[in-house]
Amino acid sequence: MSLLEKREPSSSMSGIENSHRNIEPDRANEIANLLKPCTSAVKPIRKLHSRRKEMLSVENLGEGEILENSANLQQSSAGKKRKKKKCTSGKNIIFNTRNPTLIWLANNELHLSLFLLAIVHGCYSAGYQWPLLCIQLQHKAMTVDSHGVRYVRGIHDIKFVAYWIVQIIAARALCLRFIVPVIASLISIKGSREIRRFSEMAWMLLYITVSWTIGFRVWQNSPYYMTTATLFANYPDDHVLMPYGLKWYYLVQTAFWLSNVYTIHVEERRKDHFEMLTHHAVTIFLVLSSYHCHFTRFGHAFMLVMDFPDIFLTSAKMFRYMGNEAMPNILFGLFAVSWVFTKHYLCIKMMFSSWKQGFDVVPYEKRFPHYPNSYMSPPIAGFFWILLCVLQLILLYWFVLIVKVIQRMLIKGEDANDNRSDDEGASIDDNSSALPDLLADKKSLAIDNNTINDSSNASTLTSQDLAID
Repeated sequence: MSLLEKREPSSSMSGIENSHRNIEPDRANEIANLLKPCTSAVKPIRKLHSRRKEMLSVENLGEGEILENSANLQQSSAGKKRKKKKCTSGKNIIFNTRNPTLIWLANNELHLSLFLLAIVHGCYSAGYQWPLLCIQLQHKAMTVDSHGVRYVRGIHDIKFVAYWIVQIIAARALCLRFIVPVIASLISIKGSREIRRFSEMAWMLLYITVSWTIGFRVWQNSPYYMTTATLFANYPDDHVLMPYGLKWYYLVQTAFWLSNVYTIHVEERRKDHFEMLTHHAVTIFLVLSSYHCHFTRFGHAFMLVMDFPDIFLTSAKMFRYMGNEAMPNILFGLFAVSWVFTKHYLCIKMMFSSWKQGFDVVPYEKRFPHYPNSYMSPPIAGFFWILLCVLQLILLYWFVLIVKVIQRMLIKGEDANDNRSDDEGASIDDNSSALPDLLADKKSLAIDNNTINDSSNASTLTSQDLAID
């Protein structure tokens, strides 16, 4: 046989190769089964390494960062136990939402609002007249009395409200991002969540205090100051014409409540989110409908009554974030007393007076539909009563939660921790209790390197040794 000729494989060699190909898959499965204990022992070692690094890095952190890291560990472990939901983007930790549009708006609210305000004022500086429809009140009345210029409602009020919505969002973003965090750092408030919640309460306190003071000043100069008998006097003739202060206050409050629909979706979600959203929807509808029906006197007094207790509540929350123990309890007590007096007693009294005195004061010939610009009629008044009753039901639900807080304060001796709207109190308590647990775990997780490197010892570790809280 020539060396250049191709050698044909013998039948015996081909049989051996075929048998090897048949045995190869079985052999691979056998090897994989033998390696399973090794891979199961390597996985807990990796977890143990990462856990140990996290715990050892705690020694170089401050107390506020320890609380923040412990909260993140608890949130990550709780998230693993939940079912995975389909979403287009990851959950934003700061704004607590998965909606990409809301996340984008929340991250760019300051730039966007300042850009819109710059366009309006820039065009006004350039000589254009249309920005005046947004900046100044429109629809002056032709008649002028002893109290000065009067205003009526009109279509351009929408532009004024939209302008103030942008202004309120811009002012809130400036407070939450630049002004209040500096103050919070000066008074030793640590943790990104605590600083943000403190900033939100500071903004609410600032706005409510300023707006309530302006509204009270307008109320002092009105003919219905400290009395409900003149809320519907000479309706609708005197009610169609509004003084500058009343119209300005009413439209700015409308802009504030409309902006709140946006803010409650970008702020941290509260336990009573649905109740809060319903409360805002009913309030906005009451404000807009009362403005359209010329019931602005009643709406003005009603908003002053409703906003007053929130001054004490926001102050109590701010002092609690500051670490003060006495002031939150005192302010929460004032808040509870003012809540009962204003939001239940005075509001219900105004509801009955609006029904009784409204029809007693307004004669039949000046009622709807017999008189122009008049909306006083039993069906319309009944519709307003239904909305006010829905508002009272929400307030009663919150009042039950307030009573439970007072019960814990008096019987168990606990501090004031309002669970009426948000759950930051529980989160702060959880973070503070997580601190000693986190520090205690350092001892249990200080394992020798020999134990980590020994695969035989690692394979005998129990699930409790490798559990991550």
